[in-house]
Amino acid sequence: MAKLIYAFLLCVSLQLIAQDTVTTEAITEPSEDPIGLSLLPDLPAKNQIPLFENRFRIDYEVEEITMVFFRKRGSASVILVKPDGSKLNIINANDQDVQWYDDKTYDLIKIKKPTPGPWQALGQILPESKIMVLTDIELNVATLPDHLMVGETIKVTATLTNGGQPIVAKDFRDLLRLDVLFLSSNNPEHENFGAGVIELTTLADDGRNFDEKPRDGIFTGEFRLDMKPGQWVPKFVVKTPLYTREVEQEAVILHKSPISYEVTQATKAEDLHWLTFKVTDPMINPKSVALQGKISFPNNEIQSFTLGESVEVDKKLKIVNYASGTYKVESTLFAQTVTGRDIVITLPLASFVAEVIEPEAGVATIEVEAPLPVQQEILKSADLVSAVEEETAFPWLLVILANILILGGGGFAIWMVATDRSFKTLFAKKNNSMDLDTLAMLGANEVKTSASGQKNSKSNDILELSLPDD
Repeated sequence: MAKLIYAFLLCVSLQLIAQDTVTTEAITEPSEDPIGLSLLPDLPAKNQIPLFENRFRIDYEVEEITMVFFRKRGSASVILVKPDGSKLNIINANDQDVQWYDDKTYDLIKIKKPTPGPWQALGQILPESKIMVLTDIELNVATLPDHLMVGETIKVTATLTNGGQPIVAKDFRDLLRLDVLFLSSNNPEHENFGAGVIELTTLADDGRNFDEKPRDGIFTGEFRLDMKPGQWVPKFVVKTPLYTREVEQEAVILHKSPISYEVTQATKAEDLHWLTFKVTDPMINPKSVALQGKISFPNNEIQSFTLGESVEVDKKLKIVNYASGTYKVESTLFAQTVTGRDIVITLPLASFVAEVIEPEAGVATIEVEAPLPVQQEILKSADLVSAVEEETAFPWLLVILANILILGGGGFAIWMVATDRSFKTLFAKKNNSMDLDTLAMLGANEVKTSASGQKNSKSNDILELSLPDD
């Protein structure tokens, strides 16, 4: 019963008409006293005051405040303690011009011109209680898209107004900060059950970072939904020393990343790795998908890549089988939903481990058409090495001739040492042979005369050596 009534109050507070959503008991009871139902359409949804440990503070500019305290079924109505210490309850509410309706599970209280300062609520109050204010200071935040995805970058615009006009005074501008929070709905049917509160970012009206213009009373900024998928409640809070304003929007479903990966690793050194991006979310128009990112190779080199829009549903990325180790791919998705909303999503890191297998002997290298920049550098280096090898071929003939000369010279030196010869003797012998050749060219007569003379001389010598007769 409490959950149904709570859902009914929330729908009305967001200015939505919810009919036929309460039980017969919830309808019949307020019919006796229509104060409770008559107050529901008047609940403002733009501004809220946080309830911390059943305490809250009302600033001086609040004209009207509406409180909805949910409590345990059957428990007594709450008691409010005013800043001056006096108590306000359902018994003396009419005396103080306070509209108060109590049910078995909640109290609905409406106070005009409440006393500014710290208030306290006593009772068995549940944490989903809300305190909504009606004042000139209002926080307005654009509603977030219906279909959100993990990693998506969301742009938010919020305005803080006083009397309908943006607050642009410097004293206020320097103090204003807009906190963006996402609260887990603690629904056990979703992955973010028990995730608590995620503080996404803090925005300022200073013209820096993503704020478009300083001191225009408009907070503009971006934040990324980097958290678990599931059901979340967006909450926007502006705090100053004088007042606090909160806007809590309806719960949204954060869906998983719309892209999955499929890796096909190379089986040979000359092959390529292939990383396939597959669209898994039906809300994404696959023909509008474009990807941009970078590849980190095992040797710490980085290569950028871009995959543009195409009619192909799946996007395939070539990765050169550069070295053994871990390959990492960081990518960002640019696309449109089927409703035409432009989205930018930071995809989860894709990584895989590969080992380069050296090619077998006699296997020709496969040429790849339209190589990637890294592959082009590799092919250029290979062509340059081949050209250098061809230009500087090994001089086998020169080496053979040099070895023959060395062996011949060594053998000749050994022969001269073994025969006890010297270069001087060698050249002298050569001259004697030249003299004999010259003598051979002399005339025959001179040779004969010389020969005859020699014979006669010899004969005379023999005769002279003979002994006398006596």
